[in-house]
Amino acid sequence: MRTSSQGKNNPYGWYIAILSALFGCVLTAGYPQFSLTLPQLAEQTGISQEALLSGDTVKLMAVVLAMWLSDPCRRRFGLYPTILLGSGFTVIPQFLLPWVGSLPLFLVLKFLQGLSSIVFPVMMLLMMEWVEERQTGLVTAAFNGIFYGGGGIGATAASLVLQKWGWIASYYALGIALAAVTALWLLTVRQREDPAPVKEHKSETGAALPKLLRQPKVWCLILGFVPTTFAVQAISSDLALYGSFLGYSERQIGGVGSAVTVGMVAACLASGRCSDFFAGKQKVPGRARVAVLLAGCLLTAASALGLLAAAGRSISCFQAAALLFSFGGSWGLGVFYSILPDVFDADTLPAATGFLGGCGDMMMPIAPTVVGVFFGIRGLWGLGWGTCAVLAALGAAACVLLLILLRQEPGAKKRIL
Repeated sequence: MRTSSQGKNNPYGWYIAILSALFGCVLTAGYPQFSLTLPQLAEQTGISQEALLSGDTVKLMAVVLAMWLSDPCRRRFGLYPTILLGSGFTVIPQFLLPWVGSLPLFLVLKFLQGLSSIVFPVMMLLMMEWVEERQTGLVTAAFNGIFYGGGGIGATAASLVLQKWGWIASYYALGIALAAVTALWLLTVRQREDPAPVKEHKSETGAALPKLLRQPKVWCLILGFVPTTFAVQAISSDLALYGSFLGYSERQIGGVGSAVTVGMVAACLASGRCSDFFAGKQKVPGRARVAVLLAGCLLTAASALGLLAAAGRSISCFQAAALLFSFGGSWGLGVFYSILPDVFDADTLPAATGFLGGCGDMMMPIAPTVVGVFFGIRGLWGLGWGTCAVLAALGAAACVLLLILLRQEPGAKKRIL
């Protein structure tokens, strides 16, 4: 689906993208902020650290559900109430979590925070409505890069607040920051009125979903995206543990974390730019963007093997391997969502964005369990990182099949020359 280019405003679309990414950045910052305050929270609430850690698993499960619920919420409540609801799911629990003395209530609050991800597909679609087609790859790449970069930013910010005002203040600060960003978003962001609007579609997500499930390209897209989300989550959760296993110091591991952040942001921007460039050269932009996603799968497989080859070598070598792995693993974040408007029609695009994003995010709780828990604690890190390479190979095969399907699809969207 592509709306008319008339009335589009690239600078305003970029403003929406950056502001929405800042919103997501604050959400993502909650993960390291929670980890940094875990000992104090356990002492305050009387709940063991092990039990508290299960809260993040519950939160990640809610993230997947929220992606699937995003389009029904948007249709039911509208754009602005959905954004406000998503913000409230995080802001309110942030002020309650330090004072909770019951594990079930704690898990409920963490589950609500995961539901904040209902804003992700809504924001993604809105920014693509405003930005011209030739920049959709880059704008979604920047959005994802800043969004997922919140982990590193959150760790730094939470550490500063914790040292100056105490650990409880770090919870309040994050809640206040998200409330402020939400207020600015609601006051300054508007929906686009297309002068040549696409025909209004009345079908609900419940009707669009069966239509999606019958399309082979949907399953190819899921398989093509899973290697990215699996690798990104494994890198975020388990690379530090792997570094400790190899005997590197905490300071050296901190340098690895910086390298990972650089690699992730650079990959998102590079893949988004490549996606736009090659899509502009092809008569069928969707196939060009899928080819860029295919390159990401190949990069993920190669860089995962490179990480294993760097084990036991100098810290500089390991940091370089970590940077390359985060670059390869994150490549798909910059291109995946720009594919969707080129391969789905207006009737199914909103549902497809939430459904496919949710399927990809299913790897968020699965990846750390497989790489770190199942293999890592047994010292079988080679099998853990090897899983990333195997999934990437399967993703590459799915992308090749998708390229064939899009070539044969009679309704494939073509660029107007």
